[in-house]
Amino acid sequence: MDFKDYLQPYQSTSETSHQERGRLRNYADFYKDDFDGDLLAYDIFILGVPEGRLSLNNESCAFAPDEIRCSLYELYRGDWSHSVLDLGNLKLGNEVEDTYVALQELSSYLIQHGKVLLVLGGGHDLIIPIYKGHAALGKPVNFASADAYLDFQDGEKSHSRSFLSQLLASQDSLMSQYSLLGYQSYLCSPRELKLLEEMDVHLLRLAEINSDLREVEPYVRGLDHLSIDLSVVKSSEAPASVHSSPNGLTAASLCAIMRYTGMNIGLKSMLFSELNPRMDGNKQSAKVYAQAIWHFFEGYQMRCNDFPNQELNNFQKFYVSSELSELVFYKSQELSRWWVELPTKDSLLPCSFIDYKNAVEGLLSHRLLKYIKH
Repeated sequence: MDFKDYLQPYQSTSETSHQERGRLRNYADFYKDDFDGDLLAYDIFILGVPEGRLSLNNESCAFAPDEIRCSLYELYRGDWSHSVLDLGNLKLGNEVEDTYVALQELSSYLIQHGKVLLVLGGGHDLIIPIYKGHAALGKPVNFASADAYLDFQDGEKSHSRSFLSQLLASQDSLMSQYSLLGYQSYLCSPRELKLLEEMDVHLLRLAEINSDLREVEPYVRGLDHLSIDLSVVKSSEAPASVHSSPNGLTAASLCAIMRYTGMNIGLKSMLFSELNPRMDGNKQSAKVYAQAIWHFFEGYQMRCNDFPNQELNNFQKFYVSSELSELVFYKSQELSRWWVELPTKDSLLPCSFIDYKNAVEGLLSHRLLKYIKH
């Protein structure tokens, strides 16, 4: 694949002295037109997509990629061994659909080769070509968004606030599961919420996340892709979106979720979207996204396959009887993560210690009830 046809290399405006070698700008490599290295030798790829034409009332999010980079590359690196290549920015097409096609092809190529792609948007509608890049490989996919809104408006033209209809409604969709994390009920239509519940979408309210952040980890453990809409973060901490709300995740909570996400060995892509630099005083929101990416790198370093394996004997096993089902719980000895086995399912499903504890006490959590129901 000839990347030159797709990419505009990133031009950094920062100069790094010898004393600043620990910063991320000296940890990542940068794609240039004369790049002659082995692209597939890298683990993580960063791609800016300055496409905001379908970002509803927030079109200036197109200017976000380089703003995020400015804050990201000022951070100090952790004790990491993975390699990162910044591909620069995707060249935009004359029409939004042309940009979509290019992003789809790049996504599919990197995912096919087992790489992780971090997309700096741009609008949240960029999830559509990323999904198509995954689906091009012909395997069912597990997607999620962290967003204050549903982005589901039946009958509306597809844009950054209505893309979910397109992702879920197709009869040939390969979407095996979709989760929405951090939505705020008062910003969402009850009718649409009910419809999404009927479509087996995993819905996790902001209040549920804030009550115990650790309960988010099982939701992101099996994902192929996670999108972040800046509206999910409270406006006082990340003001650079017209859709931001006084309520939302804190920046610290977002970073914790990113760390969990980085630990997921199956995660293949992420999208950071809807950041409007023209509304970003002191680059506050760009710093939030930059630090979230830093925590993703931190989680990536911790990746290990701790899935319960009989041959490796890498787990503890617990049997629990309930009125609805016989449950078998598995606890990883490596990272202390939990899974549950249901009689009606062919595979182990991610869960938490709280799910196990409730089951022992005769209670089934919302997560387990949903597993049993579906």
